[in-house]
Amino acid sequence: MKSVYYTLTTTAFGNVAVVWRQDDGAPAIVKICLPGESVRTDNLVQQSFPGAGKRSHSNVDKVCGQILEYLAGDAVQFSLDILDMSMCTGFQRNILNQAWLIPKGMVSTYRRLAERSRTPGGARAVGNALANNPYPIIIPCHRVIRADGSLGGFGGGLEMKKTLLGMEGVVFDAKGNVLPQFLC
Repeated sequence: MKSVYYTLTTTAFGNVAVVWRQDDGAPAIVKICLPGESVRTDNLVQQSFPGAGKRSHSNVDKVCGQILEYLAGDAVQFSLDILDMSMCTGFQRNILNQAWLIPKGMVSTYRRLAERSRTPGGARAVGNALANNPYPIIIPCHRVIRADGSLGGFGGGLEMKKTLLGMEGVVFDAKGNVLPQFLC
């Protein structure tokens, strides 16, 4: 039986919770909870994983350190190896992998990810898959925007999305839309 734990990391945006499971082997991250506007991060963890215990593990602490470095503006190369994607559908895994490939400092659109995943006309399905991204920051769903250059949505809020993109070097026009040269 796998036990569920979480580790809190204090960032400039607020507490980020890394939720992980462990049986006899190495830990596997099942969710990252970003700070919310009205709910404490540890309460978000308990809503999704009742009874999860607060605990640390060196492998998870390393990921927490990478998240801190990334949110401080440092270049970080996250690995997908520690993620447990068993709760994701095949379609969602495909979309998450497509989002993971978007280079730092660039963005793509929901429509382009749909086309790349051979789901033409599936921009809304892509948006839903990313809205339920259990691994924000590690899988950079903040790098996916609407076709018109506007931000779309983000679990950490649009201000956080814009800040993250700005930290990566993405530039916006006067209306807050991403400039076309940052589109890949």
